[in-house]
Amino acid sequence: MHNLKIAANPRGDLRIIHTPLIAWIADYPEQLLIACTASKHSPISLTVSAQFGDALSHSPRTCSHTLNAIEKACTISDPCDIASFYKAFEPYWMDWGDACPSHFLTPDALHQWRKFFFDHPITWSINIMGGAELDCVCHWANGVSTLKQLSGRDHRDLGKLLPAVIVSAVPNDVACALCAITEFIFQAQNLFLYDETLHLLAEALYSIITAGGRHGKNGPLTHFQIPKLELMQHVVRSTRAMGAPYQWSSDITERCHITHDFHGQCCCFLNRQGKL
Repeated sequence: MHNLKIAANPRGDLRIIHTPLIAWIADYPEQLLIACTASKHSPISLTVSAQFGDALSHSPRTCSHTLNAIEKACTISDPCDIASFYKAFEPYWMDWGDACPSHFLTPDALHQWRKFFFDHPITWSINIMGGAELDCVCHWANGVSTLKQLSGRDHRDLGKLLPAVIVSAVPNDVACALCAITEFIFQAQNLFLYDETLHLLAEALYSIITAGGRHGKNGPLTHFQIPKLELMQHVVRSTRAMGAPYQWSSDITERCHITHDFHGQCCCFLNRQGKL
């Protein structure tokens, strides 16, 4: 059988196993490394930064496309030029059954939605309203504009409060975009996503892109060239293939760095590796 591996169980016993690659939870920079693509590209589709705001999703970045590109790079690279030749490498998933990055790279609610909401919609609101005005209407002791690291509850509360406090304080296109983003994030985190829910997600995403409303430090911007926004276009497809996105979120693993003995986990891992 192809891809048979020898692995140790928690007791140190060796077993011959075949593990399918179903899902890989990672943030955007890690997804780029896994998909073997450059920055300002989509790890899921053949989209470049100038197309991130397109209303329609582009063709998926299949494993065959990536492997063909790597083979071509190896052919034209000079083996004597170490720096150039080693840029073309074989990904770990290339012979892992039917593994394809466009399938096993699943949506991550923590990095792709909640942190996106904090990094972009909150920043747009601060740029328009001013940090002092936004701080006055929210219940954080030092205001929203001073927040650095947030818990899951803080992210949730921000999503609930922002659409209400920006009414009449920001232009209509910005308000529409922020409300659509909030709708998308909350709907996508449902435990059960039916056809009606997926339709609502698609409508919310279309509203985000068509409404415009992005506002930088120097004024309104006419584009939505945001990698995490492009990744939202694949949520419906991923949900139909892989199930509800909530099960792939990195919330639990990130929380374990705080609540669990991280050094003990490392020692346990090294102990298992030493028994192989």
